[in-house]
Amino acid sequence: MARNPESDPAAPRDLVQSVVRALDIVDIVAESDTPLRAQVIAQRAGLHLATVSHLLSTLVYTGYLQRHEREYSLGGGKILSLSSRVEADWRPSRQAYDMLETVVSTTGETAYLSAWHDGDVTIVAIQEGSHAVRVADLRVGVSGDIHARASGKALLAYGPPAAVDRLGDADGKLPARTENTVTSREALVAELERTRERGYAIDEQEYVIGACGLAVPIFEGARWPQTALSITTPLHRYEDPEHRELYVKALRKVRELDASVS
Repeated sequence: MARNPESDPAAPRDLVQSVVRALDIVDIVAESDTPLRAQVIAQRAGLHLATVSHLLSTLVYTGYLQRHEREYSLGGGKILSLSSRVEADWRPSRQAYDMLETVVSTTGETAYLSAWHDGDVTIVAIQEGSHAVRVADLRVGVSGDIHARASGKALLAYGPPAAVDRLGDADGKLPARTENTVTSREALVAELERTRERGYAIDEQEYVIGACGLAVPIFEGARWPQTALSITTPLHRYEDPEHRELYVKALRKVRELDASVS
């Protein structure tokens, strides 16, 4: 159904209704597994057919939709072009990739890069380690639960304080991923202070039981870091002093390399 800005307190006063309706139509077509006729689109959007016909003509003209006889589907060329631009925005720098490769080759552990995106911390690149036993279920695009992840804590610890203030509910309560997750903003602030003291963030089974992580921010000359580099490892290797020392040494090297960027 079409959105109703008049009943939405979050809608801006200068909102353009026709633009909202056009974007709703793009969403409706995108969510369908098959091309749709105008009548079906109008029904799903909750709009008059005449209104939808005008909007469809405009969307076809601008390339966001394409028409095959009486049916409409996404405009492949336009959507792919937008997708490539989004991927470019998410793509880490060559230097960050080099750091990732160095950490993996040094530690043998799987490591990944995460970055701020729409107020969340999202995995944008992963490189598998050489150890036979690795942490499963790492995927590009995974986000959420910033306070429970080493990458999120690394970016929060060295980022603007306002980012921490936005987390949790009105009482500062944070959701628990596991029994080890920090569940209050006050406790998180204390953990971020310890992160700055040691120079790296840790996740000790806070996000997934049996898996731990360590992470550092990557500034690349900026005031606030946009990217974090994380090592993820099974609990038994994390608790091994030799492995732990190797991880910390590799991440400190990343900090040194990053600090050399003007």
